[in-house]
Amino acid sequence: MKLKTRQAISMAVLSGTLLLASAAQAHVEVRFLEPQKFSDVGRSTVDRERVLADVQAHLRALGDRLLPGRDLVIEVSDVNLAGELEPHGRSMEMLRVMRNVTIPSMELRYTLSEGGKELRSAKVRLQDMGYLDSFNRVDGNDSLRYEKKMMDDWFAKEFAAEIAASKQAK
Repeated sequence: MKLKTRQAISMAVLSGTLLLASAAQAHVEVRFLEPQKFSDVGRSTVDRERVLADVQAHLRALGDRLLPGRDLVIEVSDVNLAGELEPHGRSMEMLRVMRNVTIPSMELRYTLSEGGKELRSAKVRLQDMGYLDSFNRVDGNDSLRYEKKMMDDWFAKEFAAEIAASKQAK
């Protein structure tokens, strides 16, 4: 067989494999609605961009891993990080101080669909009132460890039936 023919066959097989792999993965889209009005995503533009990018990446990873073959659109309308920024020291450096009353929260609306058919949608408010007292598997060095745990807990509870069905299908 000629080299060009073998390359063409290899490319066709690879394309088909990639197509099958992408069909099984979830398509997760995360949008932020008026993020400049969010309760607390940091003080600087750099902080806000980093926080929103981390939230987006985390929600996408959850959907990709736990909802294969389904599409999920999440519109985030508010984020309030755990703790509050307070000035400390002579230089009045802003540090995030955690207290039981400064809970993390998010407001969002989601739509779950499969094959173009909407399965369900809802508007929800996530919050973790016991964020300082509960076990957290997220790395202690992660600046969004409380928010990620809150998203993990919500995702596992909200999509429990879909997660169980995808595990049984494997």
